[in-house]
Amino acid sequence: MEQNKRESRTIINIGTSLMVVILIGLAFAVIAALTISSSYNNYNLSQKLKNHTAEYYAAANKAQEKIAASDWADQEFTVDINEDQVLQVKVDKGEIVKFNVENSSDWEADSSQPLLTIQD
Repeated sequence: MEQNKRESRTIINIGTSLMVVILIGLAFAVIAALTISSSYNNYNLSQKLKNHTAEYYAAANKAQEKIAASDWADQEFTVDINEDQVLQVKVDKGEIVKFNVENSSDWEADSSQPLLTIQD
């Protein structure tokens, strides 16, 4: 009789332990998947930022070369950064007065998630 009780307890204890191990394994798998997804998204964002920064500095260098070529004469001009942005530059009395990035097109988000629209 006592032997039957011990065997039944062992089976229950093994089952409970196995369930805990399985749940911990699933939790680690979910955390790993989320980490990979987050890393991939961060990498894509870093690449976009790198490209944007390189485009900005290329436009800034063109503007500086144009200013230097004119011996800092009073002028106002724009330099294209990319198809969506321009660099507005203004030189007055030998000083750069304006050096601004302006959008030349409408901004659209890079998101494919549906938005809830409420209609009256």
